[in-house]
Parts: sequence; structure tokens; C-alpha cells
Amino acid sequence: MRALRYEGPRDIRVVDVPAPTAAQGEVVVDVAYTGICGTDLHIWSGHHARAKTGLVIGHEFVGTLADPAGGLAAGSPVFVNPLLPCGRCPACTDGEDRVCDVLRLVGIDRPGGAAEQVAVPERAIVPLPGGMDLKAAALIEPMSVCVRAVRRSGQRLGARVHVVGAGPIGVLVARCARARGAASVTISEPAQVRAEWAREAGFDVVPGDGAERYEVVYDCTGHPSVAPKVLDLVETGGTLVDVGMYAAPAQVDLPELMRRELRIVGTCVYRPADVRVALRLIASGAVETADLATVVGIDEAGGVFADLAAGKLLKVLFDPNGDRS
Repeated sequence: MRALRYEGPRDIRVVDVPAPTAAQGEVVVDVAYTGICGTDLHIWSGHHARAKTGLVIGHEFVGTLADPAGGLAAGSPVFVNPLLPCGRCPACTDGEDRVCDVLRLVGIDRPGGAAEQVAVPERAIVPLPGGMDLKAAALIEPMSVCVRAVRRSGQRLGARVHVVGAGPIGVLVARCARARGAASVTISEPAQVRAEWAREAGFDVVPGDGAERYEVVYDCTGHPSVAPKVLDLVETGGTLVDVGMYAAPAQVDLPELMRRELRIVGTCVYRPADVRVALRLIASGAVETADLATVVGIDEAGGVFADLAAGKLLKVLFDPNGDRS
């Protein structure tokens, strides 16, 4: 079968690999769509510590069961939760396995879903409603991240909200914040293409210079240039939610945090309950996703990663069965 495999820095290519077989406790999924996110770009650039050469990438994917499993018939549409907690560390035994001490993921620590088929633990399978659009369902994983962030924020009805960064996560967080009852949601984004995407998505794009302050601010960048100034965007007594993944410790003005009684909230991936909410929001149309993603065949992977890194594309879904040239 065909798969997208990491061969080294800036080298992810389509290769032929053996089709997977399900070990005990596993199921095989026929992949319909696989999303590419910032983590995959870190792998592509050679900057992900755990991703090794020869890895089939892809942790955001949906498809159908190749064989009956878990009471579901072959062909049943499913989402795959890619989180692989150890089940033994204190976090796992306390029911907080999303912050497992040694959390691993499908598509990073074992072969992922950027392939025609993938074997995954049966416990990772989340059934989808019959008739649900699988292209829309392919956004469940990033939507779950955003649901978790907004739930963690403590955002109140009528809050004035600001989102830093208009990537896919930023736009989805903004939409979730609006669905949560924010009175206003603005976005700041220096990249012209992404700023225009945010405007087309229905949001006001404003300067992120601290001239205006907000009750809740979501930092969806993980960019080191943002951290030293982001508290300037939070009103006194307000909340900063760190959604973006910083690669290294970031500078934070702790005296300002103390003086203005600010709150910083961390958020990490999602709980199963967040996945269920993300699924419902997408399936019901309560949060729009269809306009975010561009679908391409995996044969186009070479140019796609460079365009994503350059900010020319917002969100890409690979169709492993498309463009067999």
C-alpha cells in the first residue's frame, strides 16, 4: 500500500509499504482522510525529537473499519483517538491520562494514518454517526484540542475574547469561543494570508500590540516572539490560555502576573469527553469546519509541506486513495 513516510529533514515522500495486520487488541482502519498539523511540520523539518526516520506520519485521521470490531460492522465509519497513554503512571492511574508522563501518539511513536490502511488499538476507535461527512470528521482531532482549551479557560457568557494566531487551531478556538457565548472574538495575525483567512471566517483581525485588553486571551502560536508580550493583551483579573506548544521555556513577566492578578491556564490535548463534544459540534454544524481544509492526494505531499510551512495553506487533508499517477 502507499504511505507518507518521513525519510529525513524536509523529506516526506510517498512510498510502498506492507499493508498492516492487526495484532491482539488491534483493528485495521481503511483511511479516508488524514490531516496535517503543526506537529507534522515539525517532523518534516527534522525538529521533532521522537519522530524517527522511516515513520509513517499522521495522527489526525478518519476512515472505516476493514473488519468487524467492537460490535461494529466492517465498513463502519470511525475516528481514531491517537493518544497512547501508558496506563501506569500517576497521571494515568488518577484518570488524567492525557497528561501521561510518557504519552505517545499514533503517527509519532508508531505508524500513523497517512496511508491507505493503519492498525490501531481497538480502544482508540470512536464510532461516527452514519452519514457523517468524513471530510468534516477529519477535523475532530484538532477540534478536540480547541474544545479542551475553551473548557479549561473558564470563559464566561458575554466575555470579550482575543485569539493570537490565525492558523487552523486559532480559527477553531475562535469559533468554539464564539459558540461558548463570547460577546466578541477578535484575532491577531501578522501573516497576511492567514489574516485574510480569519477575516473570511468572519472575525475582526486587530493589532496584537496590547493597546486593547481582553477578559480571555488564547495564545495559539507557540512562537517565542509572542510570549514576552502576550500578557499585555489580558485585562486585569483576566485569563491567558496557552494553547500553542512552545518548543522551549518562554519568558513571562511574573511580577505583572502578580500585580494584576492574572491567570495562566495550560491545556494539553483532550479528554474522551472533549472528543465527544468536538464530534457533536462538527456533526451538528454548530461549529463550521468545511471551509478550513483543502483535500489533496498524497502524491502532492512534497509541495504541500513547503506551502504549509510558508503559510500559503491553512489546513490540508490527504486522501491516501487519490491521485494515483
